[in-house]
Formats: sequence, C-alpha cells, structure tokens
Amino acid sequence: MEYDLPSSLAEKLQSKKFPVSTSIWEFDELLPVKTEYSVTMGEGGTPLLSLDYSRKEENLSNWFLKNESIQPTGAFKDRPLAVAVSFAKEHQLKGIITASTGNTAVAASAYAAKSGMYCKIYVPQTASSEKLQLMHVYGADVVPIEGNFSEAYHIVKEEAVKTQLFNVTSTFINPIAIEGNKTVAYELWYQLQKQVPDWIVVPIGAGPLLIGVYKGFQELKQLGLTKKLPRMVGVQAENVSPIVQAYREGSAKVSGWDKGTGTSAVGIADPLTNYPEDGTRTLSVIRESEGTAVRICEKELLQERKDIASKEGILLEISAAAAVTAVKKIRGSLQEKDIVISVGTGHGLKDLSITK
Repeated sequence: MEYDLPSSLAEKLQSKKFPVSTSIWEFDELLPVKTEYSVTMGEGGTPLLSLDYSRKEENLSNWFLKNESIQPTGAFKDRPLAVAVSFAKEHQLKGIITASTGNTAVAASAYAAKSGMYCKIYVPQTASSEKLQLMHVYGADVVPIEGNFSEAYHIVKEEAVKTQLFNVTSTFINPIAIEGNKTVAYELWYQLQKQVPDWIVVPIGAGPLLIGVYKGFQELKQLGLTKKLPRMVGVQAENVSPIVQAYREGSAKVSGWDKGTGTSAVGIADPLTNYPEDGTRTLSVIRESEGTAVRICEKELLQERKDIASKEGILLEISAAAAVTAVKKIRGSLQEKDIVISVGTGHGLKDLSITK
C-alpha cells in the first residue's frame, strides 16, 4: 500500500516525542484505518534493550533487542492484527479467519474477542500447547490439522472466499495487516534519536515483518527524515529454510521447501509450499537492502534461548532467539560501532514446553 506523504506529516513526525506509553496508533496517518475504529490493547511502544552481556562477548557496542515479547499477547503479531481487526470493524465485516503456527492465531483470537468478532483458526497440531490453550481461552473456533502451515494456508484461502470471513493470515495475502509491521521502524527511529540502524535482524517464515520494517524506513526516507536505509537480515531455522537456501544458491526465486518441517522454531517453520512467491518477495528485499540471510541449527536455537535468559534476563521464544544467534553468525561483516537491532519477536512462555 502507498500513501500520500505531505511535508506537513514530516514536520509532525520530526517534532513528535517518543514517550514510553506510545502505541502504533501514534502513527495513524501512516495506517489504513481511521483511528475511531481502532481496536487496541496497548500494542506497540516496545522497549529497545541493550544486550549488555552479548555486546561484550561479540565486541559490538550498539547491539540492541527490540523486545516485542511484551506486547499484549506476547508477540509482534499484535501490531498487524490490531490493524487488520480494526479494518474489519471499520468495514463491518462479519468475522476473521487465519492460518497460523501460533502467534498470529493467538493475536487474532484476542483482538477478535476485544472487538466482539467471530474468529476461526486453522493451526498445525505441532503448534505449542501453550499457544493452542491461549486460542481456546480467547474463545476462537480452533481447527487443528495434521499438515504443516502451508497446508493450513491453502485451506483458509479457500474457506475465506466461501464464507466471506476476512483472511488475516500473516503472509502477504492481507496487505492491511502488513501495514502494522511498519510501526517497528518508526519506533526504532525515535528510540535511536532519529538514527537508522545499520543492520536489522528478523526471524522470518514468509517474511512480512522484515518487509514491513524495511517499508517503514523507506517511508521515513521518502519524507526526507533520513537519507539511509538499514541492511535487512532474514533468519530461518536450518530445518525449514527455503528463503535462506535460495539466497545461498544465488537464485532469483524461492522454491517451496520439501525436506520436512521438523524444528523447535515452530513460529518460523513455513515451507512456503503453496506460495513460494512470498519468499521471493522477501528475498528481493534482503538483496535490495544489501543484507543477508542466515539459517540456525537446532542445537544453536535451543542453546541461544537458554543463554539469553540466563545472561540477559530475557525469555524469548525459540524463533525469536534466532535473531540473536544470527548476529554472531554475521559478526565478521559488522563494524564494532554499527547499530545492530535483533527483533525479539515473541515471549518464551509461549513455547516453553518445546525446550529439550
């Protein structure tokens, strides 16, 4: 989606302060929903934390964690789902439907409950027990399936057409929802005293968060508020890494992953089987930004979650911990003073049962 970006908006953003209590709706001029229809539970305004132990270990003086785990439902998905459900409310849609590995479903359930809207979810049985319980507690109509996320995606895409439920699946199928992800960029810009990070490291399945964050900085540049853009790093689990494989092979297009989906990082276990073009879109942005793509093995994923908790005091879900491990993987490409952001996408209490 594109917006008219008048100079008056640049002046407004330039003069805006960044209080701790801010939310995504501070940036309503850049969102596709009228504020009076916003369905909100305080999403956004997440802290930027210094990774003190990790900084010393890797000799990186400006390494931060954007801690999305303190969102209302414990994951960054509250940003896109708040926007999507608000849009559904504004346009008097009868309900929402989503495919999910867990976090999108939890956020969809919560925001649908807040708005009094019907919510139906198709989720692989491999989703964490904690996330499945949360969906039920929020009152969603939950349908577990034996297949993987791509198969759930296909089911939901067809059912959304038949039932006229608003498809809020967190891929690129819903451009309204993706707009919520841009707000991470705006917040980072303020939190860094109107600087742009050199590197932003994002765990990815299909990649809408990575693209949304990059788009947010592109809009700031279009407004004349910055001259540079960040280099984007996409991180996947080694066992399900179609985008990283295409990057490493130098391919222009991503192919669906046919090697299984067995990984503890369930939140990013997307084989892209039915929509590899989504992965290609993310791959192109990684390359456009002169970033890179990294995959993390199971042993490293599990160990990193423990290390961040025991050394930084931050409990992240396994998928989110990948954003910290990845920085160590690309350390040779970084300068000591580079501003590096790892996006901690979700809370560890949501998949603690997966720890081995």
